[in-house]
Amino acid sequence: MILATLVFFLATVTPVSNVTVFGRDATVSAPISGRVVAVLGNVRIDSRVAGDVIVWGGDVTFGENGSVLGNLSVFGGTVQVPSQRSIPVAGTVSTPGNLLRLYLEELHRAPWESPARWAVPTGLRLIALSAWLCVSLLLLYFFGSPFARAAASAESDWSGSLAAGALGVATLFLAAAGALALLPAALSVPLAIAAALVGVAAKVFGMGALFLLLGQKLTRSVSPARRPAALASGFAALAAVSLLPFVGGVIWAVASVVAVGIAVASRFGTPRLRVVLG
Repeated sequence: MILATLVFFLATVTPVSNVTVFGRDATVSAPISGRVVAVLGNVRIDSRVAGDVIVWGGDVTFGENGSVLGNLSVFGGTVQVPSQRSIPVAGTVSTPGNLLRLYLEELHRAPWESPARWAVPTGLRLIALSAWLCVSLLLLYFFGSPFARAAASAESDWSGSLAAGALGVATLFLAAAGALALLPAALSVPLAIAAALVGVAAKVFGMGALFLLLGQKLTRSVSPARRPAALASGFAALAAVSLLPFVGGVIWAVASVVAVGIAVASRFGTPRLRVVLG
């Protein structure tokens, strides 16, 4: 009886190390020494969590005695706190809203200015670069031949791609600005959105072709079977350079202009048909 009572007492006072739930709600009613991870479920915190709390697709609700000593990350949900309390989180609170705010602040920061918290912008850049790689590989899977034609076109005329990119970006910007300034809202807003979508599509396609071209130079192979490896190699090289302070931002901006030029000059990699008169 004494041993059973001791075991029961230790089980009630010893904090749980980690909690992971999927597809159901969780309530933290006892101290947790590790972290809490929930996917597609809500989390209510009524006690102390020593580690991080990460929630995907759910809400986080704090009780009167709930607190988080680590970081709080909530994606696809909200954070609810009693009205008389501030958010009881010792670390960083990350939601899509404040991540977007930090990213926008990073875009407005001059390249030579050091951010107050360098880890957050660097993490956001790494996430954005990961998205670039995934999208480029996906497009390569479906449009391998257009990518290869666009890369070959850029290799033969770098200056033409840069000029086409500069003219393309300026044209799209002026078209959107002119539409917003001169046309009624019913027409100007759809035209401006269409111009922005064309610019985004050109940049995404062109960056993939640019990654492929750089990778083919590094791997010294244009074999269709090695295109994914070549694209990944080119991406890794350009991504590593883009993380350099000041210089990286300038090089990535120039690469973006060249990417738009690659898409425009190659007509998104469409084959050039020759008409033979005889």
